[in-house]
Amino acid sequence: MVLVGSVVFAGFTGNAEVSFGAGLDSGLWGFGNTVELTSDVVISETLVDNAGDGDIWAEIAAELTFGFDFEDQANENDAFADGEMVSNAEITSAKIVSDDWYVGILGAMSAPNFAVSALDTEADGAGDDDGDPIDLKPSNYVGDNAGVEVGLAGYVFGVSVDNTMNALDGSAYNMFGSVTTPEFALGDGLTAQLGAAAVLSNLGTGNAASASAKVAYADDMMNATVSTDMIFDGGDLKAEVAVAAAYDAYSLDLYYATEDDSATFDSDDEAVADGGGYTAYTETADILSAKVAATVADVSLSLTGLNLVHAQDLTIAASYPVSDMLTVGAEFGYVVDTEAWSVGADATYATDMYTLAAAAGFNSAEELSMSASIESTTMIPGATLKLAWEDADYINSGVAVGDGATDNLGSITASASIAF
Repeated sequence: MVLVGSVVFAGFTGNAEVSFGAGLDSGLWGFGNTVELTSDVVISETLVDNAGDGDIWAEIAAELTFGFDFEDQANENDAFADGEMVSNAEITSAKIVSDDWYVGILGAMSAPNFAVSALDTEADGAGDDDGDPIDLKPSNYVGDNAGVEVGLAGYVFGVSVDNTMNALDGSAYNMFGSVTTPEFALGDGLTAQLGAAAVLSNLGTGNAASASAKVAYADDMMNATVSTDMIFDGGDLKAEVAVAAAYDAYSLDLYYATEDDSATFDSDDEAVADGGGYTAYTETADILSAKVAATVADVSLSLTGLNLVHAQDLTIAASYPVSDMLTVGAEFGYVVDTEAWSVGADATYATDMYTLAAAAGFNSAEELSMSASIESTTMIPGATLKLAWEDADYINSGVAVGDGATDNLGSITASASIAF
């Protein structure tokens, strides 16, 4: 790699771990060795930035990169065989510029997108968007194509008239436009920003439009933001609203969307067949979630409600620093739709030499979860030593379930991990 050129090692990480433990249910015991390597290493990178002179000038920026890109791979990973060598040649910016305006020639600005959930995430799946927040993107419905981006006095416009989609005789047309405003100062600490987009087309999904807005307020004690995206597509109205506010030691998050479209579009706005999306909930319409949190006399409290229109998944949690070293917490969850409930408690005791942690939980399925650990990163500099007991369910231990297996004494593992 050094022979190739300038090497950046900052994106190359890994860890090696040896553990010794016993599965109290399986009866298996012994050593385990784990190596995980992650790389986003740039072997060679060339950046180009060229700009002209005068009252009106042209500027262009480009990058050429070559390197490795893989995550959590085993030792002796063969990036070539796995297709994980990556290269990219891209013009990142190309503009004609003056003092108060510019024209970008790489394409039209996409439909503005202001609102996104801070609470709801897409369900796990095989696609590349696991854990992404729910976001009703206007660009999924109001699509741009070839065109230009124009900036003028803080406003940004997108104009698209793709030469492969517009016929001179009018038999085919697809014209797109978008705009975002600068942040308007409405008062002391109060600002607003607007955005809109529209496509007029007799191709594909046809006509569609979107409107977006964001209002923010901030002072010494309080900050709040309300953002929304509205989409008009095929006679249907889709919308989402996100609220985030904090006052002193109190905070509020709120999200509502008329639908969750993540099963149709993934994080890269690709169709389900090209990678897939995974909805957060079984019901994909009228997603409403909220969270309130406060810190009172050092006690941190939060109440979270997910999918309140349907499942009504409620969780209340609290934590308290008993001392500088000891923190205790408790949590109670209840799903109104299924009447399922759960309770849990945890404690952490941290010193300069080690951290002790313990947790226990019980739920309406009569499952008891228990865990405990002691961990040190300072006893041997450069290594993490840990002794842990995990995955235990003493309520059901020794009770035959299903095919005769028994639940669950957990496992005890001692490990040493060295990472870079």
